[in-house]
Amino acid sequence: MVQLFVKWCCKVRLERHNFQEGKMLPLIWFLLAIAVGVLASKRGRSGFGWFVIALLLSPLIGFVFVLIAKDLSTSAGAVNAAPTGSTHVRCPACAEWVLPEASVCKHCGGALAPDADFYVVRAKIAEASKKEDNSNLAIGVGAIVAVIVLANVVSKCTG
Repeated sequence: MVQLFVKWCCKVRLERHNFQEGKMLPLIWFLLAIAVGVLASKRGRSGFGWFVIALLLSPLIGFVFVLIAKDLSTSAGAVNAAPTGSTHVRCPACAEWVLPEASVCKHCGGALAPDADFYVVRAKIAEASKKEDNSNLAIGVGAIVAVIVLANVVSKCTG
């Protein structure tokens, strides 16, 4: 199976239809760097910053690191995030969102009782976030191993 893959890689490398002398490589590199920037932006990261990293280092490296990095677009600390049930509680008097640590509502001045369920839900969200981080790490390690194996196959093809 591996030998067939190596032969196929060698055949593709020798044919090089539209990629003669690497004329298309800079364009593909640039487009993949843009894709990394877009992905990073969708995950709550700086799209331009990740575009530059991908452009200078490698789009593959940038892609792997964006996948490994925590998704800030859905986390409680997202920039300009609106209050939600996972970050705030509702005041029983005026139904406005307030921080769970507050003892008095900032909107109506009503007294607030601590909500024990809120902290249970917050703990479950933190556990899910930790599982996602572990999953992203596994994806990153798998991608790095795949790149190493592919580089080994290509080196056997050229050498």
